[in-house]
Amino acid sequence: MRWQFVLGADLSSRLVAWYGQGYGGWSHVDAVLSDGSLLGARSDTIKDIAPGVRIRPPNYEPWTRAMVLTLKATPREDAAWESYLHSQIGHGYDKADIWGFILGKPLESPGHWICSALQLNALQVIGRLHKLCITPQQCPPNMFSVILSTLGAKPS
Repeated sequence: MRWQFVLGADLSSRLVAWYGQGYGGWSHVDAVLSDGSLLGARSDTIKDIAPGVRIRPPNYEPWTRAMVLTLKATPREDAAWESYLHSQIGHGYDKADIWGFILGKPLESPGHWICSALQLNALQVIGRLHKLCITPQQCPPNMFSVILSTLGAKPS
């Protein structure tokens, strides 16, 4: 299983990265699928691909920087992970959850995802990660990268 963490060049991306970590943070995370395409939740239309949970091509946006983390998995885990992520395609982006971060209270919209919540939830659904003391919707990209590190994920 692989994930691409990125920092976008715009101000909102830098604010997301700072909020989650201070300096050196990430603004977005996508799953890297077996064919190299990227699956994730975004709030914006990019290259005619609608917002929400979608598959996007590699390098669909110029990044300030990027890092790929790889977590060793069994073939069964890999298949279940990709299958679950595919089942989420078409779900909307959770703008309410972003407002929840800003306002400091839960405002998530069921059936909608932010990028890191989708990725964390996928690991929980396949049984690779136990239920945490926070909901997936409370997990920004930087926190998800740390969770992956504790599970043994390595930069690749």
